[in-house]
Amino acid sequence: MKLMRLSMLFAALVPAMAMAAPYKVVAYYLPSQQRQYSAADIDAGKLTHLNYAFALIKDGEIVADQSSGTDQSARDFIVLRGLKSRSPKLKTLISVGGWAGSREFSDIALTPQSRKKFADSAVAFLHQNGFDGVDIDWEFPVAGGDAANIARPVDKQNYTLLLQTLRERLDAAGKQEHRSYLLTAAIGNNRGFFQNTEMAKVAAILDWANTMTYDFSGSWSKFAGHVAPLYNDPALARPDADPAFNVSSTVEMALAAGIPATKLVLGMPFYGYSWKQCGALQHGQHQDCNGKGRGGVEPGELDFADISGTLVNRNGFTRYWNDAAKVPYLFNPDTGEFVSYDDVESLDYKIKYLKQMGLAGAMFWQLSADRDAVLLDKVAKDLLKP
Repeated sequence: MKLMRLSMLFAALVPAMAMAAPYKVVAYYLPSQQRQYSAADIDAGKLTHLNYAFALIKDGEIVADQSSGTDQSARDFIVLRGLKSRSPKLKTLISVGGWAGSREFSDIALTPQSRKKFADSAVAFLHQNGFDGVDIDWEFPVAGGDAANIARPVDKQNYTLLLQTLRERLDAAGKQEHRSYLLTAAIGNNRGFFQNTEMAKVAAILDWANTMTYDFSGSWSKFAGHVAPLYNDPALARPDADPAFNVSSTVEMALAAGIPATKLVLGMPFYGYSWKQCGALQHGQHQDCNGKGRGGVEPGELDFADISGTLVNRNGFTRYWNDAAKVPYLFNPDTGEFVSYDDVESLDYKIKYLKQMGLAGAMFWQLSADRDAVLLDKVAKDLLKP
């Protein structure tokens, strides 16, 4: 009789357990004076984690970015603490580095002393500004990234050692304070990154990795490609197009490199890229172009809010769908402008894919590019609501 009651109780609990939302929704937020969006506009109820981008490295320590000559970061940090007080489930992380801020990583990872100094500064930064963890965005160890980066072959091992030192320092601080601090990293999307890192060891250190499964093509490319195709499209093959430059291939590389699926968060772009004077064949897809097309904050780069609001099936542009790659694109035959981006339909395929693969959730770059929360609503609805 007792066993039967336990069985009935378990049977009743299973549906409730199945309804729980185990997925992470990780948003990067980049403050921008050009966009009508501030930290106060963040809807914390649609996120599990918020990565504030970026803190910088100065004299071997983490410091707030004051490159604009203002104390914007300090004001934002106060706003984020307010968000957390109203939404206690939200966790905030300070993201360090990024494309333009990774120059010093090789130096701070070089010696036990430099690693300790950096880790100590990380804990002090969290205490001072009220963050729950650190996100390391080293773009990239050994090779790649901005041309001004310092890079060494030993970065491969030192990347692991830097993260291990951070983990130990964060855990020690957490033990003293009867809490836990998070440690995550943004990781690359190509073979070179996985060859230049020890991701099985790194994954054991991190709480999770945010894979940057976007920027497979961009306005730096000679031909018009897709920013974040889910799958390769064999029909669009050309000698200078890598068939592994897509989301699913990157996920397979990450898993093969030793990252457990449960520690892999899938990146999604809330922006697109544009090219001009592209060939008309295949509505511009993988055709040679004549440089960057129209842009918003940056030439050749467009926020989703601007793409959706001004270009989709208007102003000479027609929306098309690549059913092999599972992504939309726009083409204007009069100007030869091609725009690659993600929308609700393509995110639907990516969310189903991450669920099928047992991944930890979704990450996106970045909140203010989706000012009307069209894409954010899609991600939150599919991953957070039972």
